[in-house]
Amino acid sequence: MKNIIIGYALLLTLVLSGCGYHLPGRGTSLPDDINTVCIEPFDNKTAEPFIETQLTNEVRDQFARRRTMEVVSDSELADAILSAAVTSYRSNSITYNQDDDITEYRITMVVDAKLVRTRDYEVIWQGTVQWQEEFFANDDRAEQDYRESEMQETLTRRLAQEVYNRITDDF
Repeated sequence: MKNIIIGYALLLTLVLSGCGYHLPGRGTSLPDDINTVCIEPFDNKTAEPFIETQLTNEVRDQFARRRTMEVVSDSELADAILSAAVTSYRSNSITYNQDDDITEYRITMVVDAKLVRTRDYEVIWQGTVQWQEEFFANDDRAEQDYRESEMQETLTRRLAQEVYNRITDDF
């Protein structure tokens, strides 16, 4: 009986250790020859001003902080080029009070991104990433704009993390 329990314990250990799970941002699905990346300024296909600059900077920070690849500013020195476009930015009311006044908003942003090898222009990764955040409304227009601006920072940071994770993870 003791041998059966030990056998099941060993089998369980083997199964759990081989499940393939890892933490996001720790694995890499990138080819071995991709060591440097040039992150081009993102395009903005929305009416929201400067959102592409904020997102480009956040993506650059993600790559620089995690050091999976070296970020270079010159595409001639890069093994790959990351380009992207903000294709959608929406701010919608989502909750109302008993007087039918808006109490909460949701902002949603969609980004199309592509990582291309510079040597042969092969697309290494391509995808669409979307994220949304909610924030409370305020009767003061300046405070309302400030809250939306804060949520834009959170939104671009989360989108940048998602772009990085999708490019570098083995899932």
